[in-house]
Amino acid sequence: MAMNHYATLGIDPDADHETIRQAWVAAARVNHPDALAGASDEERHNAELKMRAINEAWRILGSSELKVQYDEELSQAQETPDEIEDPWSDDWFDLEASDPPGFEVGNPVVATVLRALPWLVIGAIGVGIFVFSAFATNSRSERWQIPNSRTTHDECVVIREDGTVRTEDQGARCGEPFARQVVAKFPMDADDQCPPGSEKTEHRITYYCLASAASADED
Repeated sequence: MAMNHYATLGIDPDADHETIRQAWVAAARVNHPDALAGASDEERHNAELKMRAINEAWRILGSSELKVQYDEELSQAQETPDEIEDPWSDDWFDLEASDPPGFEVGNPVVATVLRALPWLVIGAIGVGIFVFSAFATNSRSERWQIPNSRTTHDECVVIREDGTVRTEDQGARCGEPFARQVVAKFPMDADDQCPPGSEKTEHRITYYCLASAASADED
C-alpha cells in the first residue's frame, strides 16, 4: 500500500470518527497553501501535495464503508512482507566457480579440492604445453643426430687394405693392426663436421671421424 492514511493524519488506527475529523481539520489548517504567505514556489508546491494526501486520508477514513475496506487492505498488507526476498541475490554471484547453486559439500577437504580444481587444471595444461614443446623440439632430425664429439668409450674401426671399414659391431678392436680410434660419428644426412685434425671416412650411412694416422701410430 503506497500511503498510510492514519500516519498522514497522525492518528492511531483505532481512532473514532470524531478524532479522525479533528485530525483532518488540524492538518488542513497547518498545511493549506493559503496559510503559507510569503513561501517559495517549491514550498507551496510541497504543501499542495501534502494537502492532497490529507484530503485523501479524510475521504477514506471519514467514510465508514471506505474505512472498513481500507482497514482490511491495511491488515492484509501488514501480514504480507513488503518485499519478497529476491532468489537471485547478489550473494549468488559471490559463489566460487566450483560451487554451483544448490551444490553443497559437507567435507571441508573435498570443498578445498574443488575450489583449487580450476587452478590445478590450468597448471596441468601449462605443464602439458611445456612437455609437448620440449618433445617437439627434441623430435627434430638434428636432435637425433649423434653429437659431433668424442665417443664415451674407446671405439675403434679397422681400415682394410681395400679401404673398406670394419666397425666395432663387426668385431673391430682398438688393439688390432690398422685400427683407428673413432673420435666422432654422425649420420650422412647430418650437417656436422669432423673435429679439426681428424679424418672422415664413411661406412654404410654413417660418417666416422678417425684420429689421424700419426696419432694412431703413436698409440
